[in-house]
Amino acid sequence: MQLKVKYLFPETEELHTRAGDSGYDLRAAIKDPLVIDPHGRATVGTGIAVEIDTAQRLAPLEYELQVRPRSGHTVKGIVAQFGTIDASYRGEIQITLFNFSSSPVTIEPNERIAQLVVCPIFKPIVVTAKELTPTERGTRGFGSTGKD
Repeated sequence: MQLKVKYLFPETEELHTRAGDSGYDLRAAIKDPLVIDPHGRATVGTGIAVEIDTAQRLAPLEYELQVRPRSGHTVKGIVAQFGTIDASYRGEIQITLFNFSSSPVTIEPNERIAQLVVCPIFKPIVVTAKELTPTERGTRGFGSTGKD
């Protein structure tokens, strides 16, 4: 499998990862610093579009790309919106950043803002059922398993 990357601007840094990392660094493709107000949000382009080339895949799997926050930003109150990028999407990857802090935060040009992770998708056969197998939990949700 290959991840084909189309760089949309000449100044876009090459997508890379480090040994042992699960994701690729996504950077802010902006020309000027961007200030995100306290409790505000901004959508930032990354300057790349991608394609998962599965011609050489080893199993009959489908894949998605996941955008994940960076831990270095979350400790400062900046969180990239977790999201799914379908394998058929060919447009620029854009990241919505939320500033949960009470101070303005500046995003610099080419700053790492999120991670891109390739994940397998398992699609089971969907069947209609009149009944589901009962469990001890049943239909109790929203924190019910933490109550004794």
